[in-house]
Amino acid sequence: MRFFAGSVRWRLTCWYSLSISFIYLVFACCVFVTFRYGCIAESRARLDAMLLSVTNAVVQTPSSLVSAEQALPAISFYVATDRRPVYTSAAWTRAAILAPVRADSRGYAVRASSSGRHYALREAAVPFEGRSLRIGVAEDNEQTVQNLRRLLWVLSLSVPGILLVSFSGGYFLAGRFLSPIDDMARKAQAISADRLSERLTVGQQRDEFDRLARVFNETFDRLEGSFENLRRFTADASHELRTPLAVIRTLGDNAMSGPYDAARYEDAMGSILEETERMTRLLEGLLTLTRAESPHRPRDLAAVRLAEVSRGVVDCLRVLAEEKEQTLVFHEQADLNVMLDKPMFEQALINLIGNAIAYTPAQGEIEVRVLRCPGEQALVEVHDNGPGIAFEHRERIFERFYRIDEGRSRATRGSGLGLAIARWAIGLSGGTLEYEPKQGKGSIFRISLPRGAIVC
Repeated sequence: MRFFAGSVRWRLTCWYSLSISFIYLVFACCVFVTFRYGCIAESRARLDAMLLSVTNAVVQTPSSLVSAEQALPAISFYVATDRRPVYTSAAWTRAAILAPVRADSRGYAVRASSSGRHYALREAAVPFEGRSLRIGVAEDNEQTVQNLRRLLWVLSLSVPGILLVSFSGGYFLAGRFLSPIDDMARKAQAISADRLSERLTVGQQRDEFDRLARVFNETFDRLEGSFENLRRFTADASHELRTPLAVIRTLGDNAMSGPYDAARYEDAMGSILEETERMTRLLEGLLTLTRAESPHRPRDLAAVRLAEVSRGVVDCLRVLAEEKEQTLVFHEQADLNVMLDKPMFEQALINLIGNAIAYTPAQGEIEVRVLRCPGEQALVEVHDNGPGIAFEHRERIFERFYRIDEGRSRATRGSGLGLAIARWAIGLSGGTLEYEPKQGKGSIFRISLPRGAIVC
């Protein structure tokens, strides 16, 4: 059994061979039993006819049983009273069958003579002149017994042939049946890291093999996406970290190359700390997005008051707006309880308001609104009167590291990850994040929470 444990083809072959052998065994038993009962039924019919003929002859010539025998010379029979033989025919004597015969409840029996031949027997009690006669007849059954033995012998000798044919056929059919899996295994084995775009061929039969091929292709899709995310993460990280590392190295080299100057060292260290802080924020953002791409990231939803959470974020960021002499206003038009992943929602709102503060000029106004639209959705909107976003950039602003103006992003110390993180964070609560240009000048970022997220 351990030999077959590692091969599906061998296991299928064994099961197929055992099944065919079992079916043949049942078939052989049915054939043998049917043939045997057919022979017995025919023999008993003949015995009944013989018994009737002997009984009529005995009753018609009661004074002379010899006359009855002469009327039926070919039939072996006997007549007995009280289990004592009264008369046996010459044919019965030649057959050397002991009489009387103890038959079954229906009067039938099979006996072997002293010569070893088999006889089928029929016995019955016949009332005659106030007493009971027992009359028995016999038929040579040797040919039937031999036929049954030959049939059993043929059926038994067929077993090895059936096993051989079923095993060979099963092995061939299992190979044909499993050939699609072998093809898929070879093709899947050939798909390496640099050939992840290749896919398995899916047939048109819509059977289990096609479904397996589709599952493999879906797995390869996810694997290719993971590799693409890894490559993009590596490329983005190396690209984004190259500049601050180069700045830190240049600042350090410049500080060390000249004569000792405490003020110059202090300026260099301040700049190095700023670049280090920027790299820290960048790495934190990358790690957040990496966790976002994990399918096993659990959601921590809880019922919260939407206006209260939003007001708390606005109050925390108000000091940043005041530093730029901006006005940060909060409007509550609906007080709703919603199911949220609160920490992630707060992170998303911080990113949106932080972007508005960064890109809105001094004396500008930023407005945060909480409302409920006619479609029964809960909305949180962040309005600003900054420069807005040109049409050609609107489709890509939620991509990681995408910047409209590289110089402006560096001036605001942006990493290009804020909107990507915000959209993912809102998605954890089942919501969406969209951009809408503001009439005149400015931008509107709208968080929409579905009706199902609203508790009351």
